[in-house]
Amino acid sequence: MTVRSTSITVLVVDDSELACETVKHTLGEAGLNVIALNSPFGFIKAIRESGPAVILVDVSLGILNGAKLVRLGRQHAPPGCSLLLYSSRDPSVLEQDVISSGADGYITKSTTGRDFVAAIDRWIGGQGRK
Repeated sequence: MTVRSTSITVLVVDDSELACETVKHTLGEAGLNVIALNSPFGFIKAIRESGPAVILVDVSLGILNGAKLVRLGRQHAPPGCSLLLYSSRDPSVLEQDVISSGADGYITKSTTGRDFVAAIDRWIGGQGRK
């Protein structure tokens, strides 16, 4: 994995503590700064304070669905920030979720390790957009 000299931030919102910790560990080892929220509370503040390059949003947050959070995030995210759905749903379902939510794309939770870091790298600065 590549170690970065600059501090690039990824914001993840997932009600699974395990998912958040896994993202923090994997991306942290690759030199990325990760802010993890276990609920949508503090989402806007975290965006404003961290200026993330990528935001990962779990599709099925208990209180608020991911689609609504994507729309809210879009209003506050810095230019060039990629908003992605992060879920264990089937990719064909996620593709529909991307369209309905206005997200830029998705990464499945089954994407791990170096593949996960590579997927995030493709989305930094909006490079993953088709």
